[in-house]
Amino acid sequence: MPSDLLQSTVPPRNRPLRAETARPGRGLSTGQARRFRQLSELTRLELMAVDIMTGRVLDSTGIDSFQIVPGTLWRHLATTSHPRVVEISRKVLCCAIPLPEAEDCQAVAMGFAFREPCAPPSDLVLASVESGWSQERLNHWVSRQHVTTTELLRSVVDCAWRQLLLADEMQSLRSELTRSTERLEQTYEEINLLHGLAKNLQFSRSPLELSELCMNRLHGLIRSEGTAIWIEERRGGSGRMLIRGRIPFDELGLARILAGSEAHDWSQPLVLNDIERSCLGHDFPGLHNLAAAPIGDASRRSGWIVSVNLPRNRSFGMLETSVLGSVSTILGSHVRNLDLKEQQDEMLLSFVRSLVSTLDAKDAYTRGHSERVALVARRLAIEMTLPEADLHDIYLSGLLHDIGKIGVDDRLLHKVERLSADEFEAIKQHPMLGYTILVGLKDLRQVLLGVRNHHERYDGLGYPDGLKGEEIPLMARILAVADSFDAMQSNRSYRDGMPLEETERTFREQAGKQWDPQVIEAYFACREEVHALCANWRPNDGTLLSRSAH
Repeated sequence: MPSDLLQSTVPPRNRPLRAETARPGRGLSTGQARRFRQLSELTRLELMAVDIMTGRVLDSTGIDSFQIVPGTLWRHLATTSHPRVVEISRKVLCCAIPLPEAEDCQAVAMGFAFREPCAPPSDLVLASVESGWSQERLNHWVSRQHVTTTELLRSVVDCAWRQLLLADEMQSLRSELTRSTERLEQTYEEINLLHGLAKNLQFSRSPLELSELCMNRLHGLIRSEGTAIWIEERRGGSGRMLIRGRIPFDELGLARILAGSEAHDWSQPLVLNDIERSCLGHDFPGLHNLAAAPIGDASRRSGWIVSVNLPRNRSFGMLETSVLGSVSTILGSHVRNLDLKEQQDEMLLSFVRSLVSTLDAKDAYTRGHSERVALVARRLAIEMTLPEADLHDIYLSGLLHDIGKIGVDDRLLHKVERLSADEFEAIKQHPMLGYTILVGLKDLRQVLLGVRNHHERYDGLGYPDGLKGEEIPLMARILAVADSFDAMQSNRSYRDGMPLEETERTFREQAGKQWDPQVIEAYFACREEVHALCANWRPNDGTLLSRSAH
């Protein structure tokens, strides 16, 4: 009867294991092979790797492995998940250490040791004969095995096992740390992008300009093959498509794709993975996956952000859709704020028109004068390269610069004869009256200095505050030139308008005295356009503010 040592890994045939050539995909996995080599180094044992499901030897670290699995040990292999050391005879020890499981291979690392120096035991001799070994080969194998006690071998095997578990845990922690670092870097880049967008949410920036600011950063953050933003250039107008990378469709293609997802809940970004397997993939070759987020809500949708084709067969998930959703929310909020600002401006302009109409009803001369002054002042400001926001404020101030005349006696406004000193002092109150009328209106505070100080002189002899030179607000210095130009050119009830040549001669003579020389210089730089603005105005045109804005 064969000894326990001779029991095969494939009971009950009772034959030793023989090395077989592993078929492709059936050897040790990368992780198993790595642990197998580490175990051999840590224990200093010659080991063989055995697939306990098939009984095949998959690998060995010895020059000539004794490929036998004792039956005593074999009975425990299928149920154990910890290392074992078994005394298979009075002199021979055997250990088995599980290797990490692969998809199709459950393997253990096995090795032998001797409890004392001795000649090969009879059961080993018998097993070697059945394996076809010579006595010399068996003696050489025995000489390479360690001599130790059962307790010491268990300690060595347990220590090696714990060290491998610790190494696995450290590797897992390093992997998690790497993933956390990548997520942290991604989050930092996303916050940086959103912060950059938030800093640029001025009303002076159009949605298109804001979209262009975020395109490069957004494309680099998601790291897809292509990123696109389709955005309306003006409310209700045409749109423009910004692209970074490669997008396998144009604007019409994007419209087709989104039309096919009308039932989607657009409170969340749309995600389409595995597109190439669908009809959509046949219609758009090269489109593998896609994520899209709307700019704005269902009541006011002004654009889309789209990212396509993540690399390395990745699918769009929470990370990418979170970025798209955040950016689309900011852009959508900016569009809504611009809409509200436009509505507010329209309401303000309606109010200004009402005030100007009230003044027109009181003094027919002012009809057209205020609008022409506003246009001329704005054109002078353009020549002086002032920003768009200042142009708007200067225009409004021009429209309202004489609003204080509402509080002046009608007889003084219509008087043909020369005004007395007291009457002229009453007329001179209109800048302060206008300031008093408007000072309580928060949305018109930016025009107050123009209304109050447009009759100041550069030499300090003006009114109401007697300011001099650059003490006078720039808006008021510009309005002073525009107001004087239209006043000198217009017919009054008590005199005809001044010829253009005389008006311009007066400008040259009084530059640095009555008017700011820089504003006078701006007038002469754009004089032809100023003349055209005034010549083209007609009483029935109404306010020219909308035309001046373009």
